[in-house]
Amino acid sequence: MMHPQLALALTLPNEASLANYIVGQNEEAMAQIAAVAQGEFEHSALYVWGAAGVGKTHLLSSLALLPQSVWVTPQALDAQPYYEIPTVYLIDNVHLLNAVQQKALFHLYNHVRSYKGNVLVLSANVAPAHLPNDFLPDLKTRLAWDLVYQLRALTDEDKAQVLHQRAAERGLILSTDVVPYMLRHLTRDLSQLNEFLQHLDTYSLERQRALTLPLLKEWLENGQP
Repeated sequence: MMHPQLALALTLPNEASLANYIVGQNEEAMAQIAAVAQGEFEHSALYVWGAAGVGKTHLLSSLALLPQSVWVTPQALDAQPYYEIPTVYLIDNVHLLNAVQQKALFHLYNHVRSYKGNVLVLSANVAPAHLPNDFLPDLKTRLAWDLVYQLRALTDEDKAQVLHQRAAERGLILSTDVVPYMLRHLTRDLSQLNEFLQHLDTYSLERQRALTLPLLKEWLENGQP
């Protein structure tokens, strides 16, 4: 059965790619993600976990650009068709699945292991062993069978690199004091920092001014974020 190329949902970060993921201390996990992208992954499943903002959704969204990938939402799990051709199934936030969705994932996992070339890439905020107590026990066991990696948080230096990279992708030139100020006074959550950068981009365009520290402080004084 052929599957259509994935049409990315609007909620996926459209700038996410493997090229612009800052690896930090996650070299081993990144090597396995790259193996999936290159069709060289030697296992059935890859499970990445970590706190919010470490890049789980970024990595899955990067793999979603592959023509053989299928992004499976929790709501679609029960109706997800099984493909007998090489397919990369992507499932984000496994820890949030309800009982019905967990059973559907259990069956999908068994299918993936039955067909060479099929891969399941999953993310969650905890390791399989620490999924909720009422999580389907057989599924919890299976999720630990293959490769499991914790994604480590980026350092402030890594986050600064990400923000400058995102700014460059938007054609923004940041004064040197903007990013350190954001890290000290706003948040260290990278996803929120990226959102703030997008809002600042809009704010600077509306006022036809460079993105400098005075502009950032003005934006904050006007009730943002």
